[in-house]
Amino acid sequence: MMISNNEKPHWFFYLGWVVLNFIAVVIALYIALALISKITSEDDFLDVFFPINGLLTGILQYTLLRRYLPHMAWWIAVTFLGWLTPFATVYFLITFLGLRNDTFSMMFGLLLVGATVATPQWWMLRKRVRHASWWILAHGFGWSVTGLSSLVTARLDNLFPVLLAFALMLAIATGFACWLLLDWLPKHELKSGTPSY
Repeated sequence: MMISNNEKPHWFFYLGWVVLNFIAVVIALYIALALISKITSEDDFLDVFFPINGLLTGILQYTLLRRYLPHMAWWIAVTFLGWLTPFATVYFLITFLGLRNDTFSMMFGLLLVGATVATPQWWMLRKRVRHASWWILAHGFGWSVTGLSSLVTARLDNLFPVLLAFALMLAIATGFACWLLLDWLPKHELKSGTPSY
């Protein structure tokens, strides 16, 4: 059974989505850097950054989504869980698939990591919006494009520009997915009568 949207979002929802997701990454970056200097080494930066970013992203996304989708209380938890999955995904890609350190492997690996990050969120969205699988595709695309921007900025010693590019590209990709899922696809499906996925 499909649960209908509370209301259709306006343009400021999508702008807010991009801005708040970007802000979540920047705040998580500074918190992770502060914690790294106190409790662990710089080699463990991503181990600290990903959980913090998952929690902040979940909270900020929830503040936007709860007005438009019903019963979203678990969104923060599934987002946090999703941001923990890259560790297992990267281990699987390196250990079992033997992906190398080349451009194709990096793009493919990031696409899979992005898809696994989005899968717990998709699980919540699947009964609330039509064609929720677009959410997984948008995340995979966003992470893959981020791989390109990372290659461009790979010569920089500072991680900050890479994470800013990551934040912006992923926020735009998922903002586009929100537009598809909350605005365009529901109207399109009502006209065409195609089944839900």
